[in-house]
Amino acid sequence: MFKFFGKKLESLLVPRTQLSVISVQLLLITGLLFISSCGFHLRGAAGYNLSLVYIQSESADRVANEVKRRLTEGGVQVVPTTSAAQAVVYLRHETIDRRVLTVSSVSGKQEEFELNYRVELEVRKPDDTVLLEKQTLSLLRDYLFDETAVLAMGAEEEVLREDMFRDIVAQIMRRLQVLQLGKRELSQLAFEGLKPKYSVGEQMVVNLVEKNTRKTPVDIWLSISIGKNLWFVTPTENESQAWQLSQEPQAWQRNVAPTQTRHRVLDFTVPAKAGGKYTLRAVYTKAGAGLDLSNLAPSLRSNIVESSTVFENQ
Repeated sequence: MFKFFGKKLESLLVPRTQLSVISVQLLLITGLLFISSCGFHLRGAAGYNLSLVYIQSESADRVANEVKRRLTEGGVQVVPTTSAAQAVVYLRHETIDRRVLTVSSVSGKQEEFELNYRVELEVRKPDDTVLLEKQTLSLLRDYLFDETAVLAMGAEEEVLREDMFRDIVAQIMRRLQVLQLGKRELSQLAFEGLKPKYSVGEQMVVNLVEKNTRKTPVDIWLSISIGKNLWFVTPTENESQAWQLSQEPQAWQRNVAPTQTRHRVLDFTVPAKAGGKYTLRAVYTKAGAGLDLSNLAPSLRSNIVESSTVFENQ
């Protein structure tokens, strides 16, 4: 678990005739203004009929980061592990190639170029059931090169590359919008008061805060890890020690009412000889559902919140 969770710019580009430096520069300025006025991406677009997605990038980080941003803004949680996802989105081999299309028969110089932007997309469930077959999305654009306006031509190519990048991302988002996996309301959790570093003897006080209102009771799971070692934080009846650690998955609190949206999860003095980096994670699940580490998606009722801190030995 807690390893857990319109108008194309083609009409603005250089026509297949020679342009003066001033004309190209004006053209590029117009294109950039158009991009700026439209925004980098469309907001308020069609929604998604799913809530939990894991994104796996293989040499496609730029596209993957933009897809993650758009999904998040569309209300979809990008989770840190496949077992917590309804769908696993694979993005692979993002490339953009540039090749010569034509060479002048008079001067022998390169006159026309083509850009080919490609990325591979595949979507599966965590159990490897195919949702979208593996496919390569590809775009082609060509433009003329004027050696008398090298700087303007370079800027033109950059505008063209950005236009292709937006088009590729838009294609991916349209494909994700057809997935019908079920939408659910997810609580937004955050840790409050956790500092990046603590010294021996310092008081550590951390709250788990719910940022929105839910309508149903939940179970809360809390874990602490250092390196590969993972412990679940569980309650205890010992009045001098409010919690204890267990290697077996156990809920920190069960059947938590919708009115309880703020929880003191840790309040203790940092002991000596406990130095290291600690990672704290928490999640809501459906009350009474338990925790299936191989398939978290059906029971999740919140984001998986994660934060780290360092205990110093002196």
